[in-house]
Amino acid sequence: MKVSRGSLRQALVVLELSGVLEIRTSSGIFVAENALSNANRLPSLDVSGRRPLDIIQARRAVEGETAFLAAKLGTEADIERIKAAAKALEEGERRYGLRHPSDRQSHREIARASQNTVLGDMVRDLWNMQRGKYYQRLEDHFSTAEMRDYAVRDHRKILAAITAGDPDLARRMMHRHMDRIYNNLATSALELPKS
Repeated sequence: MKVSRGSLRQALVVLELSGVLEIRTSSGIFVAENALSNANRLPSLDVSGRRPLDIIQARRAVEGETAFLAAKLGTEADIERIKAAAKALEEGERRYGLRHPSDRQSHREIARASQNTVLGDMVRDLWNMQRGKYYQRLEDHFSTAEMRDYAVRDHRKILAAITAGDPDLARRMMHRHMDRIYNNLATSALELPKS
């Protein structure tokens, strides 16, 4: 039917939140008891109405530039704040989420180090779009400890590029990080395709 896995996953989560399906980890997907009556209701998603993959693509564009500018303009104090946020992510719980507080803080500190308040506001707003029941269920189904380990490694590489003052590398490392998140949501894969 030429439907991507990412679109299918998102549709399944919407149907689950609407009470049409029950998704049981390691068991399968089942039609809910009141599926017929629930199917006639619109989904009650308390989110922005924007597709998760679109938000990830927007984050890639904006946060690639914040990483670039952070490497170029970030102060020692900025880099220390980014290091502290990255350390909190490493030492935090092993389960990774799209809205993990330490991950969010790390990205916010990179945006702050860009010295561009408009980009900082855009990063905050894009992260705020990743809220609500819909995102919680996506995390429940598709975020793993292994994904967290990849995120930690990605953050180390971004931090290293910023610390080295290499804007182009910082942008590339941020793009790779966002590509991994996109790829994971769209296909379940953690490894990026060889380019």
